[in-house]
Parts: sequence; C-alpha cells; structure tokens
Amino acid sequence: MSGRKFKVLENNKKNFTKNEIEDRKVIQDKASDGLKSLQKSAPNHLNPIARYEYERVWEDLQTLPVKNLDRAVLEMYCTWYAIYREAEKDVKENGIFMEANYLEEITEKDGTKRKELITYTDKSKKNPSVSVMNDASSNIMRCASNLGLTVDSRMRIYTPPKEEKKQTLADLFG
Repeated sequence: MSGRKFKVLENNKKNFTKNEIEDRKVIQDKASDGLKSLQKSAPNHLNPIARYEYERVWEDLQTLPVKNLDRAVLEMYCTWYAIYREAEKDVKENGIFMEANYLEEITEKDGTKRKELITYTDKSKKNPSVSVMNDASSNIMRCASNLGLTVDSRMRIYTPPKEEKKQTLADLFG
C-alpha cells in the first residue's frame, strides 16, 4: 500500500478475497470513526473572505467524510480562495496588462522644452495579479479535490464500481 493512494473499497476495481474485503471495511470505518467533527465556526486567523468561504462550504462538508483532521486542508482552500478574490479585484481595477509611464520631452513653439508624463498600457507585461490568480486557482482545485468539493472528486467517493465480466478465451478468440 505504500506509495499509492488508498481507494475506497467501493471504488476499487481489484478483486479482493472475503478477508481482504473485511479488512478494508474495518480500515475505512476506522478512518473516520471516533474523529472529531469539523468545527462550524471559521478560525479567527482567516481573513474575512476566507472566513466567509469556510462557513459557506461547512454545511455541505457535513455530508462528506471530512473531519477535524482535514481542517488544515480546508483552511488552505479558504486562504487560497481569498487570495484569488483579492487578485481578481486587482485585475478588475488595473486590467490584465501593466501600465507604464515615461517622460516625453516636448519642445514648445518658443523653443522651451518641458517634460510630460505619458501613461500607456504595456501589452508585453501582464499584471502580476494574473499569475497570482493562476497559482491560486491551481491550489484551490487541488485542495477542493482533496476535500470532495469538486464534482469529479465526489463521484469518485460515491460511484460504485462497475462489475467487469471476466473474459474467457472464447470471448477473446471467438
């Protein structure tokens, strides 16, 4: 078992013996049996956006096998969500590309020179918040998947395995 993720018995395609099935059921039951439930209130150290997200998903997490031991992953999810939202706000305010400034020297008709600050959008440099959003979205998806917050991860938890019919030599060669 070392090196591989443990699959829930119902989702495992391997053919187990009756003893292996019983052992796996015991392991699965012990994995969440006796563990404290996830606390309802968000931890105080989270910022307001992360606290709101924690409380938003808490109720739905009660239907999944998420326990207090998983709280660190939930806190990471909420923190990355807050980081994403802050970066998104910056992109909305400042755009995808950076603004650049340069001084342009202007010569007046009378021969005097003055410098004027010119601001333009530099399309060759993206706003650093775009990269922050990209990193945050990757981390959000990773944490969400570990917690069962994505459709795919919930399907892996709840989908019973398909019974595969063993092929005989007659099936293979007709």
